[in-house]
Amino acid sequence: MSGGPTTNRPLTKTHCEACRKVFTPRDAMQIYQDRYYHPQCFCCSQCGNTLAGRPFYPKPNNQFQCENCNNALAPICCMCNGKIPSGTTAKRFKDRHYHSDCFRCCKCMAVIPDGHNFVDMLDGRYQCLTCSKHITGMYQGKEHAPHLDNSYGEVMPVQCDQAGRIPICDKCTRPVPTAEEAFRHDTRYYHLDCARCNRCRRKLINVPCRKLGSALVCYTCS
Repeated sequence: MSGGPTTNRPLTKTHCEACRKVFTPRDAMQIYQDRYYHPQCFCCSQCGNTLAGRPFYPKPNNQFQCENCNNALAPICCMCNGKIPSGTTAKRFKDRHYHSDCFRCCKCMAVIPDGHNFVDMLDGRYQCLTCSKHITGMYQGKEHAPHLDNSYGEVMPVQCDQAGRIPICDKCTRPVPTAEEAFRHDTRYYHLDCARCNRCRRKLINVPCRKLGSALVCYTCS
């Protein structure tokens, strides 16, 4: 989730990113990621309410959602029936959504890890590959791999844990000093300059992304 953008009038002629009209000296102006908007143009893509000075969620295709619409439209986990808010790691299979911790083998109840194959029992249940094997080594049901939903990381101050240890950047494996801010995605930390898509090198600040194995990729490359 992002906060409302700040006003910073440029010295050169510029256009509103939404309506493409040129700003006049008297026009109010909002800025987000070096893009400028009229306050009435910087609005929720669902309800149309202005987002100036309010919390909002960036969405693909240069769209935004207010906090109320984002919460209302959050998908429902098919296991626990709880909502899956933005920024939460989740899985999707057959257009059904699951919290990562809710996507479990129905036999041993172990969490099926992100990106790992599993077996669809064809009755709404799933099994890990270990539990689904017969003595002959044949699978029951049909084997699949889940689609991992993109989620937003967040920029946050680095804090050491109870033992006084500081986090290690998951990209360059160097420590992230507590005097700095870091990018956090799920439970992993990155230096701000290391928080880039492993494929297109795009910075991932306020960009939906997900882990693919050991790589962190943006929603376009995933």
